[in-house]
Amino acid sequence: MTAETRAGAPADPTPAVDRAPGDPAPALAAEQLVQTLLDWDIRYVFICPGSTEAAFLHAAARTPGIDVVLTTHESIAVSMADGMARVTGRPAVAYLHANVGLANGLGHLSAARLALSPVLVLNGLKPAQIQSRGGFTTSTHMRDYVRQDTKWDWQSLRSHDIGFDVARALQVATASPAGPTWVGLSQDLIESPADARPRDSGRLAVDAAARPSRAALQKALHLLRAAARPIVVAGADVARAGADAVRDVARLAETLRIPVFAEDRRGFERTVLPSRHPHYAGLYDPGRRSVAESDLVLFLGARCFTEFEAPARSSLPPAAAVIHVHADPAEVGKIYGADLGVAADSGAFLADLLEALADLPEAAGGCVPGDGRHLRAAVAEHAEIMSRGPGAPESSEAAPGVAASGATTVAAVMEALSSELDEDTVVVGDATTSGLALLHAVERTAASMHTTSSGSLGWGVGAAMGIKLADPSRRVVAVCGDGSFQFGLQGLWTAVRHGIDVTYLVVNNESYAAVGAAIRRFTGGVTPRERELFVDLAGPSLATVAQGFGAHAVRVRSAGELGKAMRGAAERPGPAVIEIMTDPFDLGP
Repeated sequence: MTAETRAGAPADPTPAVDRAPGDPAPALAAEQLVQTLLDWDIRYVFICPGSTEAAFLHAAARTPGIDVVLTTHESIAVSMADGMARVTGRPAVAYLHANVGLANGLGHLSAARLALSPVLVLNGLKPAQIQSRGGFTTSTHMRDYVRQDTKWDWQSLRSHDIGFDVARALQVATASPAGPTWVGLSQDLIESPADARPRDSGRLAVDAAARPSRAALQKALHLLRAAARPIVVAGADVARAGADAVRDVARLAETLRIPVFAEDRRGFERTVLPSRHPHYAGLYDPGRRSVAESDLVLFLGARCFTEFEAPARSSLPPAAAVIHVHADPAEVGKIYGADLGVAADSGAFLADLLEALADLPEAAGGCVPGDGRHLRAAVAEHAEIMSRGPGAPESSEAAPGVAASGATTVAAVMEALSSELDEDTVVVGDATTSGLALLHAVERTAASMHTTSSGSLGWGVGAAMGIKLADPSRRVVAVCGDGSFQFGLQGLWTAVRHGIDVTYLVVNNESYAAVGAAIRRFTGGVTPRERELFVDLAGPSLATVAQGFGAHAVRVRSAGELGKAMRGAAERPGPAVIEIMTDPFDLGP
C-alpha cells in the first residue's frame, strides 16, 4: 500500500468490533484502545511488536481506518511518530514492546520532547503476575524510564479504563506546550474484556494555548519603542503555532522594519521565515556584527540556548534588552533571564502584539516604525556570509570542490544539492558535522527543513518517513551522515515495505568526524593512531547495504554526479539512497 492511498483513510471509521449479530463474546480492551485512537482521528500507529501486543494487532487488523506501520526497530517507530506529529501538529502514536523496546526508543523520545511533539508512546508490558516476580523483559520501575522525556506517564490499572487512560494521555500530549506522553499497557489487561467504547474519551480534548497578559504586551511595546536597533529571532515554536504565526512574524518585521534571524545552529529545529523574505537575516550568532550591535532581541518561540559546551562568553548582545516568548514556561529565560519573559503561545503573542502596534498613533516614536538602517545592515551581512559559504578545507593545488585528499568537499556537495531543491521540498537534516553546510544549502533555496538538537543519531531516517506520510504531496529529502545513517539503517525495511518515497542522501566521509573534531579541540590535532582507533569508519558500502533492503541505491564520488542521481531517485517509486563519498579528513567546523 502506498503512502498516498493510506493517507486517504476514511474519515468515519466503522465500529471496531465486527462480530456476527448475536455473538455474545465481549469486547476486549484492545478493541477499546483501537476505537479510542480512531475517536481522536489517529490513523497510523508505528510499531515494533512483540508478544505483549498480539491482542492490539488482532483488533487493528480487523478495523478499517487504522494503519499499523510495522518497523524492525523501536527507534524508527518513535522517530516516524515524531516526524508525523511535527508536520500535522496532531498526536502521533508509537507502540513499543516491554522494557527492552522502550529502552531502544528513548533516544528519539528525547528528540520529540525537545521539539514539543505530541507523541504518545504506548508500551506493551508483561502480565502483572510476572511483573512482580521479575519475569522476562520486565522492570520494576518502568515509568522511571520515561519521566524526564514525557509530560505525563501512567500505567493502566483496569482493562475498562484503558481507552480513558489513552485519551487522557492524548489530551495532555496536545495541550500547549505539547510534548510526549506514555501509557503502560500490561498484556493481561489488554487481552481482558472491557466496555466496547471508552468512557468519555471524546470529551477530553482541551485548548490550552495561553495568551499574553495586557501588562506583558504594554511592556513589550515600551521596550520596542525604546530600541533603535531591535532584532527578532524566530524559533521552532512559531512554526508549531501554524501558518498564521509565520505570516505574523513577517508582518511584524515589515511593520517595524527590522531583521528576522533563525535560531542559532545548535538549537535550530525547523524553518520559520522563508530565507527569500527580504527581512530574513540568517542564523542567530552573537559573533555577528548586526547581532552584537543590537539593543533589543525579541526571541519568539526560540530556546535560549542549546549549549554544546560551557560557553566562553554570553550568547546575548552585550547591551541588548531581551524579550523571550515561548509556550513552555521552563524555557523562558532559563540561562540568562529576560527583561520580559512571557510564557504564551507564540502565535497568540504575535497576533496581540500586532493589534497593539496598530492601535499606536503614527507619531509613537522609537522604532514603530524604524528607519530600516539596521535591517539593511543585517541583510547585507547575511548576503556576505552566504557568498563565502559555510567554510571548507582549502588547498591551493586542488580543483574547486575537491580537497587535498582528492575527495569531494562537503561544501561542494551542498552546493550541488541546492540546485536540486525547491520551495516544495522538505529537507530532513541528520548530518552532524555537515549540518552547517546543509543549512546554507537550504537557505539558498527556501526549502523547508526539520532537524533535531537532541544528538540522537539515526533520527532522520524514521522522521523523514513520518513527514512524508503526513504530507504525501511534498518531496522529502533526508540528508544523513554515514555514522547517523548506520544508526537508522533498519528503517529502510519499513520504507521499502510500505513504498514510502523518501530520498536519503548519505554524506559518507568514512569517519566519526564529530569524535575527531572533539579530539582536535582537546589536543589541537588528531594523531594517526587516534584516527585509526576512534574516527575511521571506512569499509561498508552503504549503497550496497541499502540495495540489500530492496531500495534503489547508488554510490557517487563527485558533486557533479549528484544532480543526475537525485533526478533518477525522484523518477522511481519508493525510497532511494544516494551515497556520496566526501573528504575523510574534513572534521567540520
